[in-house]
Amino acid sequence: MTLRQRESAAKFLYDLAKGVALLTVVSPWVRGQESWLVLIFGVVGTLSIFLWAYRLEGGLEEDKK
Repeated sequence: MTLRQRESAAKFLYDLAKGVALLTVVSPWVRGQESWLVLIFGVVGTLSIFLWAYRLEGGLEEDKK
């Protein structure tokens, strides 16, 4: 992947993480249908996608320097 493709993919994944957080974490609490299982899976999914995007940007390699 080129640098531009990596940046675009990372931006997409960050946006996807925000969408997952909105749908699984925020939305059920606003509607009054909160569920701890949905909350846990939402947080785990959001963090997984966020870390994938962070790593794609080269964040983990830069932190080691």
